[in-house]
Amino acid sequence: MRLVRAPMRISYIGGGTDYLEYFKDSPGGAIAAAINQYVYVYSNPLSEVSDENFRFTYRESESVSDYSLFRHPVVREMMGYLSWTSRTNMGTFADLPSGLGLGGSSAFAVAMAKILEKENLESTPEDLARLAIYVERELLREPGGVQDQYVAAYGGLRAYDFYSATNIMVSEMLLSEAEKTYLEERQLLIWLGQTRNSSSHSLTTIQSINSKRFLLKETYEIYKETRDSLLSEIGNPEKTFALLTSAGQFGWNLKQKFTDFTDTRINTILKIASEAGVDSFKICGAGGTGFLLLMAEPDQLLSLKNRLIEYKTIKPKIDLEGCKIIV
Repeated sequence: MRLVRAPMRISYIGGGTDYLEYFKDSPGGAIAAAINQYVYVYSNPLSEVSDENFRFTYRESESVSDYSLFRHPVVREMMGYLSWTSRTNMGTFADLPSGLGLGGSSAFAVAMAKILEKENLESTPEDLARLAIYVERELLREPGGVQDQYVAAYGGLRAYDFYSATNIMVSEMLLSEAEKTYLEERQLLIWLGQTRNSSSHSLTTIQSINSKRFLLKETYEIYKETRDSLLSEIGNPEKTFALLTSAGQFGWNLKQKFTDFTDTRINTILKIASEAGVDSFKICGAGGTGFLLLMAEPDQLLSLKNRLIEYKTIKPKIDLEGCKIIV
């Protein structure tokens, strides 16, 4: 049996600039961290007595004689692209439900790319990210960006520069061990209680790119400043936290202008957060729902958590390994 996991992510700045519709004309960039919430994919050879040749289990179970008959689009197209021939029993599960704004669908595509890699030919993180993007964005024409696939493949906290579909640069790790611990103690994800369809909100983003391109260009300038400062400040936990906090807050302000969403739950949380001394926050993902990321000192986050007992929360840790085989 083979078991692969790929991490979900939190993004601090750069959402929207990772869409090809944007960076085909202007460079984009994002700073994001992989977290210890995972999508898993497993595979095992099918028994010789099985009537089918391929089986895939997710919310339902599909058994087919030919992979072209799979209804699951990513499984069907990725197996077809790789000309998969081995009789295989596969399935997936995850630490969190889908539609939360943490890049779970792209993490699944990266994990599938890893589970289907050729025997004795280990894929690089770049290989995994590119294959996942090709299947999602080219073969299936699903709208969306490309940062999620790269974060799931590489892991850690990194900067990603988008110049073209074939020219995406990935930075070194932007955290020392001390900075990792410092940051993890000062982040809290609050579940807002609703999922969303990522494709529909990605379409909304695409429609806004041309009319609000100036906002994304402003985002890119802030991204560059933050990236350069982080690269020069590795080993300084307080400075790293301050830079990410500032970038995250800028991203929140931009998203409000870019998507024009309002949500009474978010407004309620932010009012309580402000009273607790927490003033840096952002939505993780498109659509104005999913998780709200708050960044503050540990005692402030504890005070806030105690005042929001009706909300579910996660204290995310940063995954440093990216997509990997664990069994």
